[in-house]
Amino acid sequence: MMGQTQKPLEEILKYLNGRRKIVLMGCGGCATIFHTGDPEAIDRMAEALSKNGKEIIAKIKLPFGVFCCYLPMSSQFLKMHQKDLEAADAILMMSCGDGTQAVRSYLDNEMGIVKPIFSANNALGFVGEGPANFIEKCLGCGDCVLPETAGICPLTQCAKGLLNGPCGGTTPDGKCEVDPEKDCAWLQIFRRLEKIGELDKFAEIRTPKDWSKATRPRRLSVEPLDLMAKLKELKNTLVSMGV
Repeated sequence: MMGQTQKPLEEILKYLNGRRKIVLMGCGGCATIFHTGDPEAIDRMAEALSKNGKEIIAKIKLPFGVFCCYLPMSSQFLKMHQKDLEAADAILMMSCGDGTQAVRSYLDNEMGIVKPIFSANNALGFVGEGPANFIEKCLGCGDCVLPETAGICPLTQCAKGLLNGPCGGTTPDGKCEVDPEKDCAWLQIFRRLEKIGELDKFAEIRTPKDWSKATRPRRLSVEPLDLMAKLKELKNTLVSMGV
């Protein structure tokens, strides 16, 4: 998921300077996990902006599981608030930059609503684990080496991003010279390869990555999902779990 933190209120107010009627929109995906775009966060933001002279004319709260970046679902909520969006002086997105740009594109090109739009959050990249503590796990490089490194990404876990390691700075107790509190990523890879009986992979020389696969913006084309069918599957799963 996309890790994120909320921008300081002072910065948000600077973006909204001279704009009074504001529409807030959250996200039921990553921003809900990080409390930067869930309904409670939207209410807190609305209160803070109101105290600073802003008129919140709509709060678009997406249910958990509805990602604003996935337009087949989030667009339904945009349509429900069309009049509010048309009346707004600005839209404040409480989501990552991907969600902000997806909504901006839909408003511009599908609804003909061209408004100033701002992101209230700073995206920090792909992170995993939880439920309270998260760590960056994937760089999204497009040329994954996890099959060769025991499922541990050296680009994110090694401070130097070494594809062949360890470096000469690994301490005697197996720590990283850049961050003495952190275990050497390549020592972790060595130990896990040893445990799964694939230590021979450690001595293999990995060639330089094909960074052309990281050229942006990247695009993907897939077969569209049957959204209603997937929602029914989700409903059945939740019922089976007693939810």
